[in-house]
Amino acid sequence: MVCNEIVEILKQLERERGIPYADLVATLEGAFANAYRKQMHLPQNARVRAKFTPDQPNCFRIFVEKEVVGVVTDESTQIALEEAQKLNPALEVGDTVQMEASIAEFGRIAVQNAFQVLTQRLRELEREHAMRELNASVGDVITARVERFIGPKVLLSYGRIEVVLPEKHQSLRDTYEIGEPLKVLVLEVKAPPTERGREPRLRDMKVIASRTEPQLVARLLAQEAPEVASGDVEIKAIAREAGERTKIAVHSKNPLIDAVGACLGQRGMRIQAISNELFGEHIDVIEWSSDPVQFIRDALSPARVNRVILDKANKSALVVVPNNQLRQAVGRGGVNVRLAEQLTGWSLEVRSEEEIAKAEKEKSA
Repeated sequence: MVCNEIVEILKQLERERGIPYADLVATLEGAFANAYRKQMHLPQNARVRAKFTPDQPNCFRIFVEKEVVGVVTDESTQIALEEAQKLNPALEVGDTVQMEASIAEFGRIAVQNAFQVLTQRLRELEREHAMRELNASVGDVITARVERFIGPKVLLSYGRIEVVLPEKHQSLRDTYEIGEPLKVLVLEVKAPPTERGREPRLRDMKVIASRTEPQLVARLLAQEAPEVASGDVEIKAIAREAGERTKIAVHSKNPLIDAVGACLGQRGMRIQAISNELFGEHIDVIEWSSDPVQFIRDALSPARVNRVILDKANKSALVVVPNNQLRQAVGRGGVNVRLAEQLTGWSLEVRSEEEIAKAEKEKSA
């Protein structure tokens, strides 16, 4: 088997199995080193290293690492100082030396054995790569496909890995069609325990995902708005009632960038794309402010606010709105004011001008 053929096989495995080329090469080198150790009857403690060199006539080079000693007691791991200094006069006792071994009559058999080991390890490599990839994705968004339903749970697939969407993590607006892609937030990756005599299969891995977490909207916004992904625009606070509404407070670290405009996009296209992914959930993007009065005003948008009266001791505020804005300020079932409270961290009492006037009249009577 020539070097070009080996490279092509490895690249094909990378494409078909999703295992990085570097991981495949490392496994092949380890298998080749073990094959050499076994065929040359070297003990397990012999430090043998193989190097894949596709740009050279010999695809593999073998190196045996030995310690320089005064008196050799183990020829597999040690070399006498006198012999070592023939290779490099600067070597001293305690140093290590890499000795290249000849594989002229060994190469073909070793490559065949190494590929046999690689084939046996493919499932394990897939699992290791998938685990690394998914563990790195915890708290991030992946796109999975709807596969089937078990009771209230929705089961999705991410490659050959099962993604579970529990009922409590499903948005009321979500609709699920078999085969359709769905963006979900990865909450947890569960690897099955290794059973005696049986390697855990890739499909035994479980990913727990969510469509209700506020972080899902934050991650989707980072995908749509490069300014958020780069950190030029910071998400300072986010509040969400999944299926109803999300409020996001943003702040620009760059004076040349409009934080709200960057998140909305031209003609609101960026935020609309996120809303579409969430099946029409309303998303309000506001400018974060260190001034609580201004922050509370903006947090209650799209309602207009006449005035905000702060009670700093109790971190509460009385918010007065025009008579025709009361319903909008409170929101259906109180959702708008609840989210404004979560976003700002202030307890809010929303009253109309008419209610305030009536209360003052009753007080003075």
